[in-house]
Amino acid sequence: MFRTAEGIPVVILLIACVSGCGQQSAQATANGTSAAALAKAKYVLQEEPGGAVGVMIAREDAKDQDEIVLVGRIGGRKNPWIDGRAAFTMIDAAMTIVASGKESSAGQICMDDCCAALRTECTTLVKLVDEQGAVLPIDARELLQAQENDMVVVKGKVRRDGEGSFSVAASGVYVRK
Repeated sequence: MFRTAEGIPVVILLIACVSGCGQQSAQATANGTSAAALAKAKYVLQEEPGGAVGVMIAREDAKDQDEIVLVGRIGGRKNPWIDGRAAFTMIDAAMTIVASGKESSAGQICMDDCCAALRTECTTLVKLVDEQGAVLPIDARELLQAQENDMVVVKGKVRRDGEGSFSVAASGVYVRK
């Protein structure tokens, strides 16, 4: 059993640790280090990873949980962004978006329903995830400082389910500028 005199140093040490953590957090905010800046430092790659493949090749060849590096453009949907989340759709770099209603040829795709099946074959959902696999709660546009049609290289793990869904749980993104 603790005696009162012996327990006081433990309580003082505990209070110092807790208040120290709060001070570090307050200092980080005061220094301009926000959650967005910390996420950017961790998930926005400064160098382009090598060995990237296109989305269409990855959809054909990659298996669930494979480590992968993909190259493509942000897009493939009328709105490729998931508002408030670090997630976006990515289209194979070989594909070109054409005006709705215009007949498309090889390597072209439109956003009309007629091209929906083709878009499925050449697009994927990219989710920047934390260590527990949860999508980061920050808008990808803010995190990546990117826009639709920007070319990106994504590093992560393939996620497939029994219904044929293909996505990437990304650990990093390089935005080509």
